[in-house]
Amino acid sequence: MDNVPGLDLLSAHRTLLERAVNYFQGDDRVVSMILGGSLSHGAVDFYSDVDLYIVARDESFEAVFDERDTAARAIGSPLFRFAVDPIPGGSRDYIVMYPGPVKLDLMYYRESEIKPDRKWTGRLVLKDDSDSLEAVISRSAGFSPDHPEPRALLEMNQKFWTWCWYVFGKIMRGELWEALDGMHTIRSDALLPLLDWTAGRSHEGYRRLERKLDPEMAARLEATVAPLETQALYDALQTAIALFWDLREPVFDVRGLTFDQASEEVVRGEIRRHWTARRA
Repeated sequence: MDNVPGLDLLSAHRTLLERAVNYFQGDDRVVSMILGGSLSHGAVDFYSDVDLYIVARDESFEAVFDERDTAARAIGSPLFRFAVDPIPGGSRDYIVMYPGPVKLDLMYYRESEIKPDRKWTGRLVLKDDSDSLEAVISRSAGFSPDHPEPRALLEMNQKFWTWCWYVFGKIMRGELWEALDGMHTIRSDALLPLLDWTAGRSHEGYRRLERKLDPEMAARLEATVAPLETQALYDALQTAIALFWDLREPVFDVRGLTFDQASEEVVRGEIRRHWTARRA
């Protein structure tokens, strides 16, 4: 653990990581362990998670993952624990909170799934029985940020305008909590990906967003956050539409994609018309 910067200042984190590594170290079915998150790049503090990737032999993966609760109890005395539904191409995760409190994220991969990827850049190798992991991590450093597929962009565009009309309907009905939830969806699933893609970086959602945005863009995004009030929600929706319009253009242009402005103007026009009538 001595090569993990700052870990010596966090005794609970260190103890938990040592127990986890010791538990999996002797398991021949586990070929690799990788330390991720803030612990791997020296930005650790009291609120840091312990992110540990567990790489199992393909033929043993299901058995190793099925024993996740046994592992969690062997490592310490869990306060809470739950499995996370896997995403395509991602790990199968088991989240455990221990006294401290310290959150341990056990992220399980099959050996065949570990390929060069930006997510491995800067990670610390804690076990490598196959002697191939260091090469994978080294090659990962040269990978460019993920780029969205044209089909995904076109689908996002279709969804965005549908979300806008949905949110507007909730505002008009006075169902403001649902409108607020809809605005969160617009930010998370449309605006934030576009912000990352236009800046040429991998999409990470809200993660450390405060450090990534310039003051002007930060102010525009902040204006899409509204209190539970009708006018404020409407203004936030209009800001989101304008921001989406500006962010979308360069991302679509570089891929030669077009969009149906006439259809979009139908939605924008109806929103404006109904809002004007309501105010009158």
